[in-house]
Amino acid sequence: MLYSYYQFIPKYKLMRITQFFLVCSYILLLNSCNKQNKTGKVDYVLFSGKISNTTEHELSVVDSNNDFNVLIPINEDGTFSDTLKIESKGSYSFIIGNEHSYMFLDQGDQLELSIDTNKFDESITYTGTAADVNNYLAKKVLLQESFLSNGPKSYETLFSKEATEFKNEVSKQKYAKNELLKKYPNLDPQFVTDQTKENHYEYLSMLNDFKETHTYYTKKSAYDTPKGFLDELKDFDIDNANDFKTSQAYQELIISIFNKLSSEKASKDSIPLSKVLKESLSNIKSKNIKDALIKELTTQISPRNENVAELYSMIIEVSDDNEMKDELTQKFEKIKRLFKGNKSPLFSNYKNYSGGTTSLNELLGKYVYIDVWATWCAPCKAEIPYLKKIEEEFRHKNIEFVSISIDEQAKYDTWKNMVSEKELKGVQLFADDNWSSKFVTDYIIQGIPRFILIDPDGNIVTASAPRPSDSKLLDLFKELHI
Repeated sequence: MLYSYYQFIPKYKLMRITQFFLVCSYILLLNSCNKQNKTGKVDYVLFSGKISNTTEHELSVVDSNNDFNVLIPINEDGTFSDTLKIESKGSYSFIIGNEHSYMFLDQGDQLELSIDTNKFDESITYTGTAADVNNYLAKKVLLQESFLSNGPKSYETLFSKEATEFKNEVSKQKYAKNELLKKYPNLDPQFVTDQTKENHYEYLSMLNDFKETHTYYTKKSAYDTPKGFLDELKDFDIDNANDFKTSQAYQELIISIFNKLSSEKASKDSIPLSKVLKESLSNIKSKNIKDALIKELTTQISPRNENVAELYSMIIEVSDDNEMKDELTQKFEKIKRLFKGNKSPLFSNYKNYSGGTTSLNELLGKYVYIDVWATWCAPCKAEIPYLKKIEEEFRHKNIEFVSISIDEQAKYDTWKNMVSEKELKGVQLFADDNWSSKFVTDYIIQGIPRFILIDPDGNIVTASAPRPSDSKLLDLFKELHI
């Protein structure tokens, strides 16, 4: 499959008695003085609370589309308070540092959060008029984590199970989530209905992901699920505009199914994928779903996609979002400069672990295989053993192996220590401005690890080369007679 996606979650503590009365007075003031919407309902949410053990100076509240983003100062004692003007009820998240959690907010809500950042998810407690719905969401996160209790390899353990056992596990998860809903009697009936659907769509997503993920973890290249395993996904409706509005799991599921069905049809009928995607989009009646599918496809306008030109042309043809198309065109023009045979962007005077600085021009005359990585990146570190093996195999060949760290400057010593501890070979360099380094932005690198291959004359062989763990890399080296 050509497409992938990924996600995350929230917490809070009780205020002192004096603060509580101040908040109550404030709510009365809001109810009498704040601008009201057409229904006469206050269009603000009063959000306050206390955060323990944090060094952060602010938290942010965002919606699922990133159209809403409010920064709230955190006082020295960990307290905070603000009024959030929201257009409509729905899913939001609060973010503290690198952690976040989901919330559900409605106009007129008053919500207090208590949280200890040392025990982020475990400590989240809400009080106020919107307490039940948000305590449910917080406890749902913990419930999901309890089904993945084997540490960092929990996800791998779950998806490595045989199909029947896996299905039983995720069925138990869905049942437990629905039982949790019953523990909060004051939940709005519509919220209960929507969450019951959400739990079902999360369950279906797990089934939908099983074959590909199981194959990846177990290395069973010819694996297929048992007959009937995906019966619940037969004739799945990917054009339900209402569920698309209320369920994040449904959104992700329809994108996955849309992409999978399109890829399968293109492969089976030997039709260009862009043509299949265009036909599939024309069958979607709901504009919000069609627009979301197109938006997802724009993420594939990338140097990593060998069919990027065809996909770009198709999106420009089917979309009516002129602003998006203008931005996409600018991005595509930049990508065209990374096509095979074009001169490679350069880097200059990057710090070299062995001492001094190094520029790309100094390495030319040989092929240059570049690994863009960071010490915090687990997938990057997973490639290290494979990279070291290939470096050893091609040690006397016409190729230089270069690793460029995009760690922040503050992590410079961490980088040096890891290079030493893991005995990293090749040319080890430290970029001049992490993600904002010109070489990184010129190559439109938005995710790592990223591998690049440049020929001895400084021309691009591929702006997105196979990883060291991919057998296709050795095939490419042999094809080039390296």
